[in-house]
Amino acid sequence: MLKKLAKFLFSIVLAFIIVFGGFWMFFGDLVKEEYAAYRKSSAPILLYHAVGEPVEIEWPPSLIMPASLFESHLQYLNQEGYKVVSVEDLVSLLKNGGNLDKVVAMSFDDGYRNNHTDALPLLKKYNAKASFYIVHRDIGKTIYMGKDRLQDLLDSGMEIGSHTINHAPLALIDPKYLPWEVGSAKKFIERDLDGYELKGIAYPNGGYNEKVLAAVKEYNFSYGLTGKVGANTHQTFQKTPYELYRISIVDDGNGLEGFKRRLERAYLWGFLQTRGIDLNILRDFLMQ
Repeated sequence: MLKKLAKFLFSIVLAFIIVFGGFWMFFGDLVKEEYAAYRKSSAPILLYHAVGEPVEIEWPPSLIMPASLFESHLQYLNQEGYKVVSVEDLVSLLKNGGNLDKVVAMSFDDGYRNNHTDALPLLKKYNAKASFYIVHRDIGKTIYMGKDRLQDLLDSGMEIGSHTINHAPLALIDPKYLPWEVGSAKKFIERDLDGYELKGIAYPNGGYNEKVLAAVKEYNFSYGLTGKVGANTHQTFQKTPYELYRISIVDDGNGLEGFKRRLERAYLWGFLQTRGIDLNILRDFLMQ
């Protein structure tokens, strides 16, 4: 069964390559122009987790980004003329028709302490902004940020968002718990931060469904972050503000080149979506 499936997928890929090769021969220059125009009108959101000191987490080691590698990402973005903003700032640009050329938003999930001790000084060094999505149950625990560190992020111009109460996979839990994981998390984090208003939520593991989207809207979030790869445009935001695209940034062993490829992947997948080709569907199918 697996061999038949593999042969079937291989035949599809081979046919695609042949068709694409012929298409590129005749229309390559036009596609390049359209892709360049798309890049100027779209913005990726980068997703990080831990940065710097090792932490004991039940995640692949690749999610722990060495501080020196993270700094190389910031150096590259700075040298290439990118403006690194928070997701909140990006959403403002998306809402108001702002210029997205060379704009990239930066985000961190889970609220690890080294986001404050290691990542924040580098963000300040390169005049970059970022958003941090916090699991409420973990605030103040050993490897996570406490209220004082979160407040320092805010005082440094960063954004705080929700990553639910328990990091629950929202699309898989009983919908009766959504008011707790979505609504109460927002309320509790805002209370802990002296009334700071949370604008965004990052869905744990990137998963969501229609009931999750309804709950996020009901509890007055301005946007939601998914696990889908792509770049965000004015058009996609107007259509689905609670389904923003992100690209996961990991230490894949390829150094700065690995980062460059992932940044390019965000643009490329987003561009293909405008042509009716959503590679997220294929990725999700193969991961089942």
